[in-house]
Amino acid sequence: MIGSNMATAYWARRGWHDGWVYSLNPSLQNYAWGRTDSIPELLGSEPSDTPVAEAWWGAHPASPATVDCDDQALGLDVLIDRDPNHALGVDVAQEFDGRLPFLLKVLAIDAPLSIQVHPSMEQAAEGFDIEEAAGIPPTSPARTFRDRSHKPEMIVALTPMTVLAGFRDLPGLRGDLHLLGKDGAALLELVENAESPASAVTAYIRSVLALPRGAHVVTTLASLNSSADPSAQVRAACSALASHPGDPGALVALAMNVLYLRPGSACFVGDGTVHSYQSGVGVEIMANSDNVVRAGLTPKPINVPLLLDLMNAVPATAERPERVTEGAVTIYSAPVAEFELASVSGGDWTAPAGPRIVLSLAGSTTVTSADEERELACGEAVFVPFGDGEITVRTPGHAVIASVPLSAARGTGAPTGD
Repeated sequence: MIGSNMATAYWARRGWHDGWVYSLNPSLQNYAWGRTDSIPELLGSEPSDTPVAEAWWGAHPASPATVDCDDQALGLDVLIDRDPNHALGVDVAQEFDGRLPFLLKVLAIDAPLSIQVHPSMEQAAEGFDIEEAAGIPPTSPARTFRDRSHKPEMIVALTPMTVLAGFRDLPGLRGDLHLLGKDGAALLELVENAESPASAVTAYIRSVLALPRGAHVVTTLASLNSSADPSAQVRAACSALASHPGDPGALVALAMNVLYLRPGSACFVGDGTVHSYQSGVGVEIMANSDNVVRAGLTPKPINVPLLLDLMNAVPATAERPERVTEGAVTIYSAPVAEFELASVSGGDWTAPAGPRIVLSLAGSTTVTSADEERELACGEAVFVPFGDGEITVRTPGHAVIASVPLSAARGTGAPTGD
């Protein structure tokens, strides 16, 4: 471990610039549901021949953002591991085992994502230990729990977005099942005869995911889009079927809340909330995890018993993050310890000490710390460690700052050593 009086010289010898503000190269994910234009346009490149679904600015070991160092691309996770107390602050480093607790993404959605759910911290730890003991390789398709963390997440729309999150009220679901006629009668009976709303949803989800692809009731559902004044759920389910023909997961969509997010609007998805992003472009911040259990609209495996065990089946309105605007900044906060997001438009904001990722989304952005000033073009991002203290972010356009909540980022970042 490097003593505090040696830290500056050590990093200088290794080619790090003064001030610990590091330019980040995002990790790009070419999932089939992505767009070919939005993320390349943000990054200042030509449209791609293949979909670019996600850009990741973070330190997830499976796909970290990188910094250029010693003539090589160094993962942000490796950089932080060299001095987690300085990078994260002592409190954050201790609470999250020396790992950056959040992951910042931009999502560009051309076709609906899979309907999915994420485990709680306890469920993730238990599942990870079981799969580790079974010897399932971390990259195996049979692997569900790739780390020991939960994965709460928050999406903030950059364009109009359609989002499915949580289960809708049962009267609305019963009304749409009535429209399916005799094909929906068995499902309607399950919902009407259940002992509670949660048991009704559970029975319904179990039943629809047991249907074969192309079941007649799914074909009938697709025809409802042409009916007079279809519900938001019917429209979302039919739109999903256009991308996933015959997938019974569309009937799961029929049971969910539909949100139409305007730019700047947000949705929070906590542990156990079944959800799917259907269309649009947004900034997402989440816990630094990749634990996903799917419930349809995907060719990937669906583990129905595990899904039913993890999901919150109680119908409820979708959860929105707390949103506070002061001058040029809007702070989006969620009931989690891992992250919050600040959005700065046409002005400046002083961000408190903490591990931070600053991403310029429109126009140029200036990041000023005690030691340096950095100009970011649209699509450029930097990691600013706790040890840099406060920073000022100024933009005539739009930038976001991902960080841990202020209450979590209070510890000193001074390097320590033997």
